[in-house]
Formats: sequence, structure tokens, C-alpha cells
Amino acid sequence: MSVRNLDYKIKKEDEGKLVKELLKDQLHLSRREISHAKAFEDGILIDGKHVNVLYKVSVGELLHVSIHENTEASAQIVPMEGELNIVYEDEDIIVVNKPAGIIVHPLKNHFTSTLSNHIAWHFKQNGENHVIRPVGRLDRETSGLIVFGKNRYSANSLNDQSLNGIKVKEYLALCSGVFENPKGIVDSPIGLAPGVKMVRSIREDGDPSITHYEVVEQKIKSGTNDGFALVRLRLETGRTHQIRIHMKSIGHALLGDGLYGSDLPDWYGMERVALHSSHMEILHPVTGKRLSFDAELPKDMAETLSKY
Repeated sequence: MSVRNLDYKIKKEDEGKLVKELLKDQLHLSRREISHAKAFEDGILIDGKHVNVLYKVSVGELLHVSIHENTEASAQIVPMEGELNIVYEDEDIIVVNKPAGIIVHPLKNHFTSTLSNHIAWHFKQNGENHVIRPVGRLDRETSGLIVFGKNRYSANSLNDQSLNGIKVKEYLALCSGVFENPKGIVDSPIGLAPGVKMVRSIREDGDPSITHYEVVEQKIKSGTNDGFALVRLRLETGRTHQIRIHMKSIGHALLGDGLYGSDLPDWYGMERVALHSSHMEILHPVTGKRLSFDAELPKDMAETLSKY
């Protein structure tokens, strides 16, 4: 069992409000989390004394909430030492720069050597015990930034930010061809391709999907009208394979993409999908402070870019 404590000082504008209102509006607790906190003697306190959620607060009082969490689920992920590039960490979140070639979370028949296994090892070495909760996903071949909530409260907050467009994520990709338009928007619904497992495509009956793109650097292959470009991409939605599908749909499949770019004549030396999660902005789930993170272009993409 782990406990995360949250405090809120009652302000003038809060005078006379019910505790349950502040738990929801100021501490952003879900109905389920509030119900769970009520079950503990130290779950909801005002100035150190237990109160119920119908208590009316006064200016200057201190509202304290203890969020108790069963961490038995953490034992399901085997701690394993491995590469872990930590960009930022505090008691609520951990942001890491994932290398290409590793999956984020254990899957059926793949329980070890994942990013989550390495994070579990890191927590164990620091004497911490957390349920591993990745917020969002990165495919095996995609490198770059991903954030994990170290408790249920933080993970829920970060997931809400993703759903409500508060969380900002940008990617860098090496896209095939020569772009006529240096920037644009792809607004095409994405759904499962009929009869093909794990493959998605542009479909009228698919989920709404919007990708913004901007060419950062265009490369032209000597003596030809062909080449590739370093492209910055921002998603309004987060569909599986969204960038890969959208860029293919406008004639600029990603280099190294064996699923959606297998017909490209040249991958320019890339041996995996040339996609990198390069920039992330979030609101800290507890402090509300905006945090910004960057991860430079990985070696394989940088080397491909520098060759031409």
C-alpha cells in the first residue's frame, strides 16, 4: 500500500463551499477517488481533523487528502535492469526518452525486456513501489518521450489532459519524397483495414483523425527529383499509427516503415520507422505548473539526415 498526500489551503473565494466541491474542482479527484478516500480515517481532514464531504469550509483552513493505493499490481511487472534515459522525475511522474526497438508495456507472450520492466527496476533500486502506468503509447520502433504516472491520481490527470487537448506532443519524422507544400493539415478518419490484422487505413467510417505537419528540412537526392524531409508533426488526435497512415496518404510515407512504406524505392539507410517523439508539454498533475520536455533526434535519424 502506498499513500500520496495532497493539501489545499482554503481561499476567500472558497468560503462556505462543501469539501466535496473542492475535492472535485480544486484537487480534481474523481467520484471513485473521493469515495475511496472516505474509507480511511486519515482520508479527508480539515486542520488535522476527520470531516465528511458535506463539511462547509472556512478561509485559512487546510484541506488534506490521503490517497491510498494498493500496489500489488506492481508485482506483475518483473523488474529488469536495462537502458533508461530519464528526462524528468518527481514523486508523481517520470518522463523517459524511449529508445527504438523496445515496447512500452508487457504484452501477451512478451513479459520482459520492456520499458516498464526497466522502470520497475529503477523504482526498486530507489526503494519505491508504484504501479507502472504509461500515459499514451509509443510503438516498438518509435523513439522518444513518454510519461508515466507514479500514482493513480497523477495518471488519471495526465490521461484527462490527453483527452481534452491540454497535453501537447510533437514528433519528428523522416518522410519520403519532395514536399510541394511546406506545411499542412491531414484531416482523414482512420479505421481498421478490412481483412488485415493490425493494419489501419483511411476509412470514411473510421475515427476522426487530424495531423498537422511542417517541413523542417528538405533533402534532394543528387541527380534526381526524389528525396526525403525532416518533418515536425503535431497530433490533435492519437489514433494507432496515425502519423504513418496520414503521411502515406499524402504520398510521403515514413522511411523505414515496413508496414505502410514497404513500396518505397529507398529508405536511405533507415532500418526502423523514422519516427521520434521529440517534444511534450503537460500540466503537472499536482502543482498545475506547465512542464516542457525535449528529446533530441536519435543517432540513426540524425545520421541519415546528415548523409544527404
